[in-house]
Amino acid sequence: MKPPLTDRLAELLATERAALLSGRLANLGPMLDTKTALVEALSTQTQSRDALAAIEADLARNARLYEAALAGLREGEARAAALRRVEGGFATYDRDGRPRPATTAAAPALRRGA
Repeated sequence: MKPPLTDRLAELLATERAALLSGRLANLGPMLDTKTALVEALSTQTQSRDALAAIEADLARNARLYEAALAGLREGEARAAALRRVEGGFATYDRDGRPRPATTAAAPALRRGA
């Protein structure tokens, strides 16, 4: 006998939460179809208010985690873009105010001596 829909959805939401917290974002895609099917099936049945309140709280918590993950990805992308811009060098100005390109020097190679 299968567990009730609310229990199955709560378990899936806990798994989703664990994936979000650990950064395993690739694990989220395969859960979507199951999550959608459970929510749709849940909407056709009557459930206790307490069970629905718990599911709603879990959904809201995971939504906040999704938002935080997206913000982190955007911030990382912005940081990578900034590093790519700096990689090519930067501009300085001479005493007359004209821009003068200044490239960054390659980091010296470290040598190990015996």
